[in-house]
Amino acid sequence: MRTTMTRPGRAARSAAAVVGAILVAGCGGGDAVRAGAATPAAPAAPTPAAAPTAFGKEAVRADLAAATEAAGLPGKTTPLTPTRPASPDPADLPTTDRERARDEVVARMAECSVGWSLSNGPDSAQDPAEARKQFHSALAGLVERGWKEFRPVEEVPVGKGSMLMAQYKKQEWTLHARHVAGVLDMATMMATEDACAARFTDAELDLLED
Repeated sequence: MRTTMTRPGRAARSAAAVVGAILVAGCGGGDAVRAGAATPAAPAAPTPAAAPTAFGKEAVRADLAAATEAAGLPGKTTPLTPTRPASPDPADLPTTDRERARDEVVARMAECSVGWSLSNGPDSAQDPAEARKQFHSALAGLVERGWKEFRPVEEVPVGKGSMLMAQYKKQEWTLHARHVAGVLDMATMMATEDACAARFTDAELDLLED
């Protein structure tokens, strides 16, 4: 079974994603007031309803951080404004046109996305069963924060372990989560703005799966 990144939208052509929508009193002249009668107070103008808060990258990052921290997962979220290294190592520079094109697409997609990944340092090792339990807890935390299951959670065998994959949506964002348990313990969550991701062509998305 192919386990590369699920295309957030081959069907809907969106990848995962923001676009939170942000989107009289009068005195009429009726009958004359009789002398001595109290003058009725003019009705107060209704208080305008507060505009809904935009659900953007900052809000998505806050959801990821809160859900994973509450679950006890030792991970980190990506910066809201990704930046490239000022002086990349020449050995790390792309050498082919396809590699250069892929790097350009990755950089553009980063502007549409907010991610979280599990810290895999020497002090982060833990029992795989406990790590999987915490990951499920983090997913439940996302649901509590308004993320709705978009595709059923799926678990597939990978080597001597297994990979759990899940997909959620909230407003105009799609979130992909996966956890690999076994010899390698790895977990990632990536939320992408649907409207932004929809601007990528099929050929560009194909580069991301290389």
